[in-house]
Amino acid sequence: MDLTWLGHAAVRARARQAALVMDPTDRSTGLDMARPAGDIATISRTAHPHHNHVKGIKGDPIVVDGPGEYEILGVQIEGVRALWSSAQTEDGDEDEAATLEATTLYICQAEEMRFAHLGGLGQPPTPRQSEALAGVDIVIVPIALPGGLDPEAAARVARALEPKMVIPVGYTPDSAGASDALKTFLEAMGAEPEEAVSRLTVNRRNLGETRRVALLESRG
Repeated sequence: MDLTWLGHAAVRARARQAALVMDPTDRSTGLDMARPAGDIATISRTAHPHHNHVKGIKGDPIVVDGPGEYEILGVQIEGVRALWSSAQTEDGDEDEAATLEATTLYICQAEEMRFAHLGGLGQPPTPRQSEALAGVDIVIVPIALPGGLDPEAAARVARALEPKMVIPVGYTPDSAGASDALKTFLEAMGAEPEEAVSRLTVNRRNLGETRRVALLESRG
């Protein structure tokens, strides 16, 4: 399976069965995910264009935008209800009338691997969410989205789930690929990251037995 970070929280996972685009984002983030091809789209926040830009996907993807269990083109998908705080907008402005938005996080299974995208998780996981996430091999976690998990909280969640691989997204790297949010996250993880790559190829055999922190270069 090939994993590509398209920018913001958007990630493409290309398995033998199908290609998934998770949390497709529009250009109002200042990023351009360049119309990735996808057979399936998973949407964590249906009301926000930064996570729901299905029109930006090449082809006619099957859209999953809420909780439930699905099997699509040989890929098993479980959507789990979660919450997102609107205390801060995507533009960084404080919102005095903060509310909790219903969102969705996704656990997918393909090529004998289970991977989770936590784009809909804005609060520490509940026991129900932790149970659903138990045993995932790969965790893709946004670490610096407004209203979402901050870098330290994202690291605590990632450590607690004990996956074989953690992939941070949802931060803004500089021209050298660095960011304060990423630095804080890595320090909280207590792990040395692998060298960033534009595309990561993983399979059941090369996941390894010890936890890895893999970095992807943002395509957007």
